[in-house]
Amino acid sequence: MKKSILLFSVALLTTSIAAATDSPAGEAFLGYNWVRFSPNTPNVSLPTFNLNGGNAQLAFNFRPGIGLVFDVGAVHAGSVFGIANDVAPNRPGVDHTLTNFVLGPRYTLHSHSRWMPYAQALFGAARATSSTSVTLLQGGVIWPPPGLIVPPGASQPVDATVQAERTGFAMLIGGGLDIKVGKHVSLRPIEADYYLARLPSFVTGSDTNKNHFRYSAGVNFLFGTAK
Repeated sequence: MKKSILLFSVALLTTSIAAATDSPAGEAFLGYNWVRFSPNTPNVSLPTFNLNGGNAQLAFNFRPGIGLVFDVGAVHAGSVFGIANDVAPNRPGVDHTLTNFVLGPRYTLHSHSRWMPYAQALFGAARATSSTSVTLLQGGVIWPPPGLIVPPGASQPVDATVQAERTGFAMLIGGGLDIKVGKHVSLRPIEADYYLARLPSFVTGSDTNKNHFRYSAGVNFLFGTAK
């Protein structure tokens, strides 16, 4: 069994060199996304956290190695900054989703090899959505504070969800590596990008630069040949 797997792997990696060096006219990528998120909120100290999700890319190559890429992706983290202890049992955290829509140029190095490194600079928009659960009394007062109980006869609390959305500028600059394993398929073990999102602050309302890191990996499908 191990021998069969080894032979299959060697066969994939020894596909025709001629096919490996062709520059495709079009590409379609599907993959996994991991973002290291930096809140960077003025006057508030918050730790960085991780978001997970996926992204898709469409690329059109005008000529060998030079193309235009459209990237859309979304990552999510649940119960960020949540607390679960004796003082505040099961206090809910914040659910956070970050979506990007970016477009820009990419340069891919084709050097008579199936190993195809590339660099890119993508620009567009990011949308951040945050939500959390709160308990409200009549009049909009949050109750009870952690560890307290509503007195008999008082207004009964109602659970509610508070949600906020922000949209702003996004930029991703970085690169990655495609490994061609067939005429129409390449594997992408890594794409690493500096991810800038300029979004309004919840605290001040002014635009704030948030500096993130994005890692992607997946499968890239290739179509045609660039002229």
